[in-house]
Amino acid sequence: MTKEKNNKFKTEGVRYLGSKNKIIPTLIKVIEEIPVEEKTMIDVFTGTTRVAQAFKKRGWRVMTSDLSWASEAYSSNFICLSSNSHLQTYIDEMNNLEGVEGWLTQNYCDSIADKGGIVRVWKPKNGRVADAMRDYLETLDISGKEKMCLINSLIFSLDRIDNTVGLQQAYLKKWSSKRVDTDLKVRLLPCVSGPVGEHVVGDALKIDYKPSTIAYLDPPYTSADYSTYYHIWDSITRWDKPELGLKTNRRMDRVKSSEEHDTSMKSPWYSKKTALDATEELIDRLPVNYCVFSYSDEGLIPKESMENLCNNYKSVEWHQKEHDRHVMSRIGHGGTNAKNAAKKKLSEWVIIIEKQLN
Repeated sequence: MTKEKNNKFKTEGVRYLGSKNKIIPTLIKVIEEIPVEEKTMIDVFTGTTRVAQAFKKRGWRVMTSDLSWASEAYSSNFICLSSNSHLQTYIDEMNNLEGVEGWLTQNYCDSIADKGGIVRVWKPKNGRVADAMRDYLETLDISGKEKMCLINSLIFSLDRIDNTVGLQQAYLKKWSSKRVDTDLKVRLLPCVSGPVGEHVVGDALKIDYKPSTIAYLDPPYTSADYSTYYHIWDSITRWDKPELGLKTNRRMDRVKSSEEHDTSMKSPWYSKKTALDATEELIDRLPVNYCVFSYSDEGLIPKESMENLCNNYKSVEWHQKEHDRHVMSRIGHGGTNAKNAAKKKLSEWVIIIEKQLN
């Protein structure tokens, strides 16, 4: 692939389980073959917004949504603004701040966990700078979206110098990479060119979406609880400095056994019992003509069940794509003893459903 073609599909994102970066060219090809009059889209489970970014670049007006609080920071930066260059002065101020020991340093930088052990996500020197930066953002008299842009810059910079494999469910026991010694510096990430979109934080089965032409859906399909995998990014976004627990210093409202557990973060797509019915309910309630799914052969919904559901609608097309599995499929959830541990490739389909119009 040439450099020019790479740039054509280039998007920004933190490391993320189930990222759709590799199938963006396939998504663009199949979606832009759909005969539509208006280029409007809902990216229902937007995650890091990579898919939304790619379509905004191509002239689509995109509405993003997600349960994740951090997705609001990503979308504000890349989808919901046309320019943010005027925020560079705040970036410069952030990079000149003296570090202060605060919530991040105390809990994720050579810190003792609630259930024992040492939590090593960032070197203390970088934790102190991050604490100072995030406290500084609370003092600024700027719009909510502008503040989210700056939070986005902080999250991206922290993602590049952390001591994890991309998940905040388990951390490396030792300082395992030279990157953790890199001094924390933030950079302003430019807005994506294209029509300005909007973002909603919440449950896809409850959000009152605006009518659009197409909805892109990439629900989890697995038991992986994203609210626990990226809890630190959510905490940095809200900066509510919550009580923590377990060996990973997870937010207590993300611990199922806790009295503080926030059940609004629970997705029906995390359970085999509810995933299929939730998918049908979502298709039916979305105010769109077409639903485009990313579907994996390793998900909780069996392929036969997904086929039967899709066949209830006016028309359906399946487009297959194969790519490498995420590293955590081999080193997490039981390692070499986990189901499909030896499998290196993942089959994924892009499914286009044309709904029966009323």
